[in-house]
Parts: sequence; C-alpha cells; structure tokens
Amino acid sequence: MNALAIAQFEQLKDQALIIDTRQTAAFSEGFVPGSVSLGLGNHFVEWISALIPENTPLLIVAEEEDLEDTYEALETLGYTQVKGHLEGGLSAWRAAGKRIDMLIDVTAEELALDLPFDPKLMLVDVRSVEEFDRGHVKNAENFPLTQIIDPLQIAQLDEDSNIYVYCGGGYRSVVACSIMKKEGFHNIRNILGGFDELRTTDNIPLEMPKKK
Repeated sequence: MNALAIAQFEQLKDQALIIDTRQTAAFSEGFVPGSVSLGLGNHFVEWISALIPENTPLLIVAEEEDLEDTYEALETLGYTQVKGHLEGGLSAWRAAGKRIDMLIDVTAEELALDLPFDPKLMLVDVRSVEEFDRGHVKNAENFPLTQIIDPLQIAQLDEDSNIYVYCGGGYRSVVACSIMKKEGFHNIRNILGGFDELRTTDNIPLEMPKKK
C-alpha cells in the first residue's frame, strides 16, 4: 500500500482516476472533486470491472479500515496501475482546507412534490434496458450506467435541466452522479432508494408493461 500525502496526491490526480471506495451515503456528504464513487462491498467487483479498464492509473480514497481490502480487490482484478491512496482519507483532505464536492440526495416523496412544478426536471434511469422495460417512472430517460461512462452518451444530457437520477436500490445512481459531476454536470439530484422506493410512493407516475 502506498500512502500519499496531500501534495503528492494533488500532483497525481490529473493523471489518474480517483476512485472513492467509501459507502454511498458517506460519499454523497463530501468527496474529493473528480472522484468516482465505487463503494466497497457486494457491488464493487461488478461495477469497477464493467466501467474501468484494468490499465487505468488509479488513486484511492478509502476508509482506513478498508484500505487493505481495497488494494487486495484491485490486485485480484488485475488493476496494476494503482498509484496509491490519500493518506488520512477525506478527513485529512477536509482538515487541510481543500475543496470538497458533494451530491444532493432527495427522497422519492420529494421527487413527487417536484414533478408537477419543475418544467426543467429530467429523470434519468441508469438501470439496464431490461430493468427499464419491466417498469420505470413515466417520462424517464434510460441511460444505463455502462453507457454513462461513455463521453458521447453523457453529452446527450441537457446541462440546463434539473437532472434527477435513480437506479434499482441506490448504488448505481451514486456512481452515475459521480461520473456526471466529474464530466461537469452539477445540477444533479440522487434519488434515495431508487426504483424500489419510487414504485411504492404516492404521486409517482409509472409506466409498466401491459399484461398480456
């Protein structure tokens, strides 16, 4: 494991992708600008493998107790360009007075209140096409997470819209929001609980497949 002081981390961050392996709730509350959220746990292996090529230079932001597991997982998956981790994690970055970015989380109930009154609201569903076809929020646009990583796909988003992002349960939407932030989209809301919450919330219009 290679601990990097803040100055070293800053020197490298323009030449590498920062991955933040803290849990999604902690990430939303504050992160190093430009970081991509990939919370360590059941979904980590699936989504880092799907989104990030193995030869990508990486910098790590992690909880101290997760560093060993993070390095071990990356080595097992074949990521050979890990430059190191931010010594002291986000706490050290914050204590040094460095700029912090954050995500705005909203509940399904808050979305229900916003839907009728915000003409610039854009709903982005980052689940797979198959999941989307099984049911989604009315007027949502499907941008699967595997496409969001593609600059050509993300360029189709409207910078002037108020973008609300959801997935199935909440992990993928935070990953997607972090990628959007990295690419310069800032008027973003992450919907807590994803479609699991949306489908059971009053005043959320759904489009479901017609029963045969």
